[in-house]
Order: sequence, then structure tokens, then C-alpha cells
Amino acid sequence: MAGKTPTQKAAEEFKKWHWGMNHVNVVDVEDPDLPDELIECGRLAEIRVRIPSSDVKANRGSRKDTQITLTQSESERSHLAFDPAHPSERLYTVLPADVLRKMRETYYDLNPFAEQKLGVIAKFTGGRHGTERDYPSVLVKPIGICSAVVYATEKTGDGFSYYIHRLGEETGVRPCLCIDKKGRLWFAGGAYTSPTPGITD
Repeated sequence: MAGKTPTQKAAEEFKKWHWGMNHVNVVDVEDPDLPDELIECGRLAEIRVRIPSSDVKANRGSRKDTQITLTQSESERSHLAFDPAHPSERLYTVLPADVLRKMRETYYDLNPFAEQKLGVIAKFTGGRHGTERDYPSVLVKPIGICSAVVYATEKTGDGFSYYIHRLGEETGVRPCLCIDKKGRLWFAGGAYTSPTPGITD
């Protein structure tokens, strides 16, 4: 709910993450599968993902990433956030109902893969987030390997800017982007963290 007071630690983490900018709003999200408190990186603009193909030649490196791009109106209401209580600051998305519906119709309803537990996919993917027990008990379908996230926010000294964070740049371990039947997007596995300077890998 807008106006709700965050914990002091969360407010401090937000300020550090945004290089001295204070938060101006708090959003109450009623989702029992999300952590109790998330800190927004910024408004989600785009996710870049390598979607597998049944074409063997296409999977040999010649394929380009698919860009899951939100419109400006969708992006203004969609959040990329991290869990400050998680030892590796796990990433989450928080999307409004119309974007959830769009994601479900495009990436769940037409997805040929069978549902799996989110933690099972994370363990298979590997990396510091490649654990099974600390994910919610959610059934998901894999979309593909996530190569980058793009978000928009304001940070002191940068003003309002778009930030592109490439995943697996140094480790080579990228999270698997997954989707559940509600249209929620999940990052499973990966070696990234989300410390004060931003998302790093």
C-alpha cells in the first residue's frame, strides 16, 4: 500500500542502491510466494532471453536473444526488485494484472515444456542461486536462459536512466527465466548478486 513505512534497513538499502536517493513510495504486494520485503532496482523495461529451438542448427550459437519488452505504460507499473534478506540478493519481478495476462498468454499458454518445480529448475541451472529448498513451491515452465535485464530508475549523479545488466558475463552461469500459470516471471538459478553498486555477476 502506498505510504506504508518500510523497515529502516530496507530504506537504507534502497538509498545505498540508488546512490543516495531516498525512496518516495512503498507498494504493498499481496503475494504469499514473494519475500516479505523487496527493494526495487527500477521499473522493468526488458528481459533478454535465449529461447531454445527444436532446430539443432539454430541452437549452435547463431540464434539471437528474444527481447521481452514492455511498453512504456507497462514498464511504469512493473518492477524489478531484489530480496535484501537473501544472502545473494535474489531477483524478482512484480507485474500488474494486464502484464501478467500478456506474459501468460505468450510464454505459458504457448510454451511446449512441462511444468517443473521452480527449485528443481534452479538446481539444474546451477550457480549461487542453484538451490532447491529456498524457492517457493511453485510450478513453472522454463522460457529460456536469461542473458540480461533492463530497468529504468533514478540514481544520484545519473538522473533517470536505463540500466542494462548482463547476466553471466564473468561466471558464464545465467539464470533460467521461468513462468507460472498466473503469468509471474521467476529467475531460477544463476550466479548474480545485487549489492550496492548494482546487479553483478
